[in-house]
Amino acid sequence: MPTLVLRNVPTELHGKLKAAAAAHHRSMTQEAIVALSAAMGASAPQAKPSTEATLAWLDAMVWPRLTDDNRTPDQIVGYDVHGLPG
Repeated sequence: MPTLVLRNVPTELHGKLKAAAAAHHRSMTQEAIVALSAAMGASAPQAKPSTEATLAWLDAMVWPRLTDDNRTPDQIVGYDVHGLPG
């Protein structure tokens, strides 16, 4: 992928980019790509989900499947009652 280096970015613009990146859970590079894409009429990538959204997804989709498992930890890892691989 090509690389673009920006020099002498005005302080105010840098601050706005940094704030937008934080608000959208992106790096400054990712946010700059999104802003340039929008300015050039290209489609921009979707924002990453928030921590809260990710935790809600884990609570709904992942943790229930893990907690429904009635096996012991040794059974999950693959050891029998004697501690030998089973």
